Amino acid sequence: MWERYNVAGQQAMSAGKKTDAEKHFQLAITEAEKMDEKDPRLATSLNNLANCLRSQGKHTEAEPVYQRAIVAKEKSDGPFSEGLVSILENYATMLRACNREQEAEKHAKRARGIFMMKK
Repeated sequence: MWERYNVAGQQAMSAGKKTDAEKHFQLAITEAEKMDEKDPRLATSLNNLANCLRSQGKHTEAEPVYQRAIVAKEKSDGPFSEGLVSILENYATMLRACNREQEAEKHAKRARGIFMMKK
């Protein structure tokens, strides 16, 4: 079921149906929460939902979802995983949209550090 909800959310986003996408990503999160805490699908679902919320200008709602996605990705893949780079960059983008440049730069710098480490 997780994959079905995740794909449906991505398709809805592509079609510009962000409210529908949000619902599908929420369902994907519910399914992922039933899995082992180290399963990477929770982080993926959270990042997708946060991106969806950000694209709707719902920054207050997106922020804790990004934070939770970071924690979930660290649990599933470790604090220096390549997959963490995109979540950190997405979060930094949202912070910049909120005129929180110092915080954004902190997360962007961490993302760059992980990226360079993996090269």
